Amino acid sequence: MDCPRCGTANSDGVQFCTNCHATLFYKCPKCEHTQSHNDVCEKCGTNFAMFWSGYLAHSFEEQEQLEHDKLKAEGMQALNAATLPFAMSRGISRFLLFQIIGRAISYFRSR
Repeated sequence: MDCPRCGTANSDGVQFCTNCHATLFYKCPKCEHTQSHNDVCEKCGTNFAMFWSGYLAHSFEEQEQLEHDKLKAEGMQALNAATLPFAMSRGISRFLLFQIIGRAISYFRSR
């Protein structure tokens, strides 16, 4: 295949020119059809620029969603850590209250 930029003859199957490194063939991102230009796929009709812009937009949305979920999870962990002493104290208070009541009952029964 001859390079469209510099005219150097390249062997078949080489994706880039051995002289100027220009791209010799492009692969469709949707159907993987190989062709000599990168505008619209000859096989499936996919517009390469539209495909990659949509792909990048979707990737950015996914990344933002992951960051949002991570931030939300970190906030929940911080909230749980901040309220842990209060949650434990309620359990401890209940335990101590039952201990005091139980000992008071046993004290009055023994009299």
